[in-house]
Amino acid sequence: MTSAVQYPGPAYVPPMTTLRELRAALAGLAKLGVPSELETFEADLEQTPLDQVPTLAARYRDYVLRNSSTEAVDALTMTTEQSAAELRRKIAEGRR
Repeated sequence: MTSAVQYPGPAYVPPMTTLRELRAALAGLAKLGVPSELETFEADLEQTPLDQVPTLAARYRDYVLRNSSTEAVDALTMTTEQSAAELRRKIAEGRR
């Protein structure tokens, strides 16, 4: 199987210690071709009680981390041929 384009080292993890940084990280996902969820975050934040903001922020930080991992970037940069080969491999595994 041919693997997706490999990037040196781990995927870049943007700083997300403030709401401003979290917003920037969410917006940055669009550069990877991932829905940023920034508008959804803003709507959720507007409706979230202040004591629940840390929980909300953690949920969206996790979203950024999941979608900017090396595996996610590799999956997003797969060619059609690589994707088809991976699908064939998984189907063959399922038949065993």
